[in-house]
Amino acid sequence: MDRTHLLLTKLCEDIEKQLKPKLHGSMEALIGGYLPQVWVFETETGACRVFIDTEGYARVSAGADRDRDVTLRWRFEALAKVLESRNRDSIEPGDYPDVVVHTDKGRAAFNYLKKEIGL
Repeated sequence: MDRTHLLLTKLCEDIEKQLKPKLHGSMEALIGGYLPQVWVFETETGACRVFIDTEGYARVSAGADRDRDVTLRWRFEALAKVLESRNRDSIEPGDYPDVVVHTDKGRAAFNYLKKEIGL
């Protein structure tokens, strides 16, 4: 398992901790409407897919889907650094990923979760 996959697996664990309680409370109707989500993280070393299902479970797999909500393209080292630190301060000035939002629900989810990633 490569470094990006491992770092995204940790991110998925944290996303699950945030989403699952909200999917069984007063926020269920609001958040549930934005799931499932497919995000693809692409670097020069390859791509990983993050899938978040309607129950709030998140998982990582190698490769990329054609149908996706968000694509994040960035240099491997920069992506790894921000995923490890989860802090925007770790990003060099002027160095930011190319984020392509493919769906409205992807835009909403990215705006909600980008701080969790460190962006």
